Amino acid sequence: MRKFPNYDLRFIETKEDLLDMIREIKHKDISEIILDTETTGVHIKLDKPFLLQFGYVEGDTVHVFEARKKMLKKTAYAVLKLVEFKDIPLVGHNLSFDLHMLENVEVEIPSIKCVDTTVCIRLAHDALTEANGGPPLGLKEYTQQFIDRSAKDFQRKLKEERTAISATLNIELKTMLRLHDRSWTKKQLDEMLSDYLSTPEVLGEKACEVYYNWYYNKVPERIRDNMTTPMVESEDVPYDMLNKDNLELYAAYDIIYTAEVYYQCMPAIKVRKMMDTFEMECNYILPILRMEDTGFAVNKDYIIETRIKLKEYILARRERLKELVGEYVKPSQAKVIKDTLEKKFGVKVESTGKEILNTVIADLKHTGANPEALEFIEILQELRTLDKWYQTYLMRFVREVQKEDRIYTTIFSAGTVTGRITSDFQQFPKYGIRTYDDQPLFDPRRMVKVTDGFSLLTYIDYSQIELRLQAMYTILVGHPDLNLCRAYMPYKCHTDTISFDYNNKEHIKHAYDWKWYLDEEPEQEWIPTDVHAATTHKAFPDLDVHSDEFKKLRGKIGKRVNFAKNYGAQFAKIKEMFPEYDEDEIKRIDDSYYAAFPGVKEYHTYCYELAKSTGYGTNLFGRRYYGVSGHKLINALIQGSGADMLKRRIIALDKYIRDKKLKSRLQMQIHDELCFEIYPGEEKEIFEFQRIMQDYPEALVPIVAEIEISKTTWADKQEVNTLEEVEVILNEK
Repeated sequence: MRKFPNYDLRFIETKEDLLDMIREIKHKDISEIILDTETTGVHIKLDKPFLLQFGYVEGDTVHVFEARKKMLKKTAYAVLKLVEFKDIPLVGHNLSFDLHMLENVEVEIPSIKCVDTTVCIRLAHDALTEANGGPPLGLKEYTQQFIDRSAKDFQRKLKEERTAISATLNIELKTMLRLHDRSWTKKQLDEMLSDYLSTPEVLGEKACEVYYNWYYNKVPERIRDNMTTPMVESEDVPYDMLNKDNLELYAAYDIIYTAEVYYQCMPAIKVRKMMDTFEMECNYILPILRMEDTGFAVNKDYIIETRIKLKEYILARRERLKELVGEYVKPSQAKVIKDTLEKKFGVKVESTGKEILNTVIADLKHTGANPEALEFIEILQELRTLDKWYQTYLMRFVREVQKEDRIYTTIFSAGTVTGRITSDFQQFPKYGIRTYDDQPLFDPRRMVKVTDGFSLLTYIDYSQIELRLQAMYTILVGHPDLNLCRAYMPYKCHTDTISFDYNNKEHIKHAYDWKWYLDEEPEQEWIPTDVHAATTHKAFPDLDVHSDEFKKLRGKIGKRVNFAKNYGAQFAKIKEMFPEYDEDEIKRIDDSYYAAFPGVKEYHTYCYELAKSTGYGTNLFGRRYYGVSGHKLINALIQGSGADMLKRRIIALDKYIRDKKLKSRLQMQIHDELCFEIYPGEEKEIFEFQRIMQDYPEALVPIVAEIEISKTTWADKQEVNTLEEVEVILNEK
């Protein structure tokens, strides 16, 4: 049911229109202003708004205003001043993007309260992904499902128009090429030109001239700037090239839909006692904006060279796939893949999704049978990853560095149900992309360098934060785990005069400073438990813990099992992870985690009982997870607590940097790590940043953040513990 059946749409075309709007809003008792922009594209720095829409709610009516280019900047400035003057929130869907767009027309963003309705959706609903029955986060998708079935009508019209423009241009290209060579069919041209790896040169020298005649004389420059394949995709057509009337109605309804989402979700957030989390997420928006504004200085040559190398490797892997089955099979061709597996290799699969194929890979590795089927599936999985890297990341970087020296990413605070953020840079594997025989292809960390005028890249990373929080949870549920607690503090230990007490803040503070001795062996000094070795020892009790084989298994088995079980992995997942072991060995490996950490089993039992009895669980910072199973709650409480702790620390760091007017700046959050750019002369602030990150007075386990710095690239970072060590690295030639 629609919350607001009425709307009033007005345009701000003159200075008088703007003044009338200001007078109207200034004297009305309204609780928020809703903002959205229509833009030339989705790049947070290179694109600009061409239409600004905003509004407010009065009774059952949404009052909507739209300002076009000539009045856009003045209107944006006035709206932000009204929000600041009336001390009300600015509400938007993916609001930080719209704030970037205002910055791109030189409008400064004041310190105002901001609300992102993606966060509202996340907090108002059960903690389930969309695939598992949770709400979609897209504005139109959410509105269509929960508020108005016709929510996508205007979007559909714009999509049809973009498709028509791209189709017209592509038909014109194919017509020109077929006039040049009548032997070509449309299908042949599609196959040659739709591949993201193709270049016009595949057509031959003469036809290539025809192509470039079309490209430069028929395709508008605005579309050319967006093209990633030789033909025009509908997404390449900018919105400001579309029908103005449709676009203005589409924009107006974005304000209405955002208002409806906001007003529908807020009561649920209050009832679910999530207002503290909501307020924190609101306070996190402007720090996100500033981090995204910073971006990354990059090595352009490295990016260009990597594109060539990655393209050549993808083509080689495609050729090997073709050798195996007689033709090239695209990783997206699910039916062809299923048929090929069954008819060529005698392997039946329910689907060709990642998890199903990984299970087949594990079985084939375990049996050692059908090596060509195994290679076929592994190449498909590899190409799926490489395709995404090449199209989604690398080509984006290539386009960006043609226009400036930095690349930028977008941070989504509501990207996961736990509260953990998502971004492009979250996806980068620590050691980059490698070939099937483990040769380096692309290391994203190698491309990020120190910005001119700054002295250091600095990375402050929480040390095993989720395992520390896991230890804390074993305490909170009444079953402190000896091994896990002793990994991070002198639990059940003493000095000459006192016994360790995790409720005593001084003991937590000096856990690593004072000499502690085990209660059960008073002559034995406490040494932190190696949690990965503890699991490995339970899985392989006959191995000498000092042997090379044990050390190898510590990383291969112990570490991987610990993190998998911490995420709630069951027997089937452990079996998939280690296909070379038989059922009995997998059972022993699976059991080793609980054998090493029995207190964790009690925590897991607590999660199952909590989910069954109350229907929700609350993390250490008050975020509630409704509608989840005990299995999901195991990970949600720990990962979510870590995520919310770091968000709060980012807010504190942002305030500290601004209050002290530092030139050093927060650059990015990546998992449990914060990235900074340090300005010359401010190197001592690194240790204040570390102190702020470690500041968690309620912690029952020491929270440790470790520092690494680099004066060259992200890949070259080195651990430091003192300012003297920082200065040594700075002075190295």
